[in-house]
Amino acid sequence: MAATAVRAPLGYKKLVPLNREAHATLGLGTPSHLWCAALNAVHLNAAEFASAAASFPIAFARDDNTGEFVPMAVLGLRSAENLFVDGKGQWLPRSYVPAYVRRYPFCIAEIPDREGRPPQRLVCFEDGQLQASGEPLFDAGGKATPLWDNTQRLLEAIEASRQQTRVLCKRLESLGLFTAFEALALPRLGKRMRLQGLFRVDEEKMNAIPGKDLRVMLRKGELKATYAHLISLENFAVLMELAVERDALTPAG
Repeated sequence: MAATAVRAPLGYKKLVPLNREAHATLGLGTPSHLWCAALNAVHLNAAEFASAAASFPIAFARDDNTGEFVPMAVLGLRSAENLFVDGKGQWLPRSYVPAYVRRYPFCIAEIPDREGRPPQRLVCFEDGQLQASGEPLFDAGGKATPLWDNTQRLLEAIEASRQQTRVLCKRLESLGLFTAFEALALPRLGKRMRLQGLFRVDEEKMNAIPGKDLRVMLRKGELKATYAHLISLENFAVLMELAVERDALTPAG
């Protein structure tokens, strides 16, 4: 089946629509995170903030296509370096794994409608990532296995949280809370590391939010997510430690 013409998510290459009959004999092979080893940031949903804040910084960036703010899990301090994935494709133990990473090789792609109707949503997968010898997703009749049931629930949860996340970002923007910042690391040994194009919530402006807006954010769970973001920024120090440790293990070349 030919790959679709839709834009693949960050880290994906070619998307193929999932078909219960055509792909009934295929399944998942041995899990590996090598596909995202060169991603220093991935998308994060607001529902994940509280869990993710213990492992890495949560920052915001502007989407190149829409101009909207989107939350990101910052996973590295240099371009093309994910400090949470080792050379064997294993995620750093006891660290939170974003839903964006856990869903791979699947995603839900939007197919634009030429007549102005809402886009069609298709479950797709990364071309070449399903194998005949892998754990099956469907039986011979196209009935879902427990593996696919769990995967589908994850995809649906991501989609359900997407709008909630968008609302949070629009509210923070409308309240003028975003401020640009740079993540700059200056280790005692080695080269300095700098990430640009990031935004965070300004704490002083946060403390001056009108009471009515504060109550809305509290009722919708947005206040919890915002403070989780602020707390998570302390993890830039963790990223520097991980970067220094990796540099020490990497032979000079």
